[in-house]
Parts: sequence; C-alpha cells; structure tokens
Amino acid sequence: MAETREHFPPKAFFPKGGNLQLKTVPSCVIHNNDKSKDDQYLLTHICMHAATGENLPKQIFRRSILPGLKRSPSFRAMMNDGAEWLDAGARRYPVDIARFDNFFDGLAHAIFFDRYGFPMPEDSHRIRHIYTSLVSEDPGHQQEVLFAKRMTTHFFTEHAAMISRFEAAKSDEIIYSNAIIDPAGPDASITIAHSFYGVFDVVSFLTRIPPPHLVS
Repeated sequence: MAETREHFPPKAFFPKGGNLQLKTVPSCVIHNNDKSKDDQYLLTHICMHAATGENLPKQIFRRSILPGLKRSPSFRAMMNDGAEWLDAGARRYPVDIARFDNFFDGLAHAIFFDRYGFPMPEDSHRIRHIYTSLVSEDPGHQQEVLFAKRMTTHFFTEHAAMISRFEAAKSDEIIYSNAIIDPAGPDASITIAHSFYGVFDVVSFLTRIPPPHLVS
C-alpha cells in the first residue's frame, strides 16, 4: 500500500535548494527506506565516474559523498574493495551490478507508472539493464553495450517521432534525462535510455512477456 511519495530520480542526485519540481510516484515507507542505500551506492559510483573540475558531480561528491565515506569506515572499505590504480593516477572501481539493477528496476517501475498511470503488472515485462558507461573485459558485456548503442542510435536517427524525451529539473547542467521508445505502448516491449550528468548512460530493456494463453 502506498503511504508516501518517491522522487525519481532520488533528490540526492540534485543540488540542494531551489524549486526542482521533481516528479513523484506512490511508494511505501519500507520500499523507500530499503532502496536509499542502493541510491547512495549508485550516486557514489556515478559521481566518481563523472566528477571533473568543479562540475556538479564533483560538488555533490564533495558535499554529500565524501562526508559519508569519512563517517562510515565500512562504506569506505566496501567502495575501495578490489579497486586498482591505473596509469596517470586514475583508479578503477568494481561495481555490484545487483545493486545497480535494484536501483534501475525501481526507476523503470517509476517511469512506467508516471507514463501510463498504473503500476507495471507483475511478470508483464522482463527487465534488463545495459550499463554502456561501464568498462568490462567480459566479451558478453561488450557485445551487449555494442547492441544497446547501435539500437538506440538507430531509433534516435531514423525514428525520432517514436521517441518521448524527458529532462529533469536542472541547474547549470543536465542532471538526468531519458528517452523512451514505446511505439506500441505498455502492452509491448519498451526501451528507456537514461543519462546522468550527460556522461553516465544506461539502457533499460523492458521486454514484454506474452500472456500464458498466447504461449504454445
């Protein structure tokens, strides 16, 4: 039962102050509390990925992420576990894809509700996320990234009329935007291309599962 409202993306991704006019969807207290740790985990990785100069990800990292790392040795140890130094002082951090998936599953459900006016029916779609900004030596991941980039580029250039775009409230930088490809609506497969701070990109595929009576 929905007892509160959930912002999407979470308010932590945006600068404090100002009239952000963020979108909300019904949620429940337990759901909101349970997902906050995954929100912070993803935000930390995105800020480390996107921070440069004095841009917004760098400001958010310094304002909210760094104090949290200092306060929590366990969180700091978790983030540093398996990290490797690269050339020119760069550092590579492993990510927990299950936690990323939990975040983007929730974001996909929120976008679905906002777009169609009702919750995504249970087992109506199979959700899969491709993290096109993450680097991996896994050939399977590399092939998925290539497919996702080719597919979205094709639609963006050849079928622009089929795409609905959303840009969240912003300051001097684009904080979050998405492009939704759903020419047949909620009863078919849906593709959502997300972008955070213009540099961290993810493609969510919501593949429609045929009703049992239509499966041979």
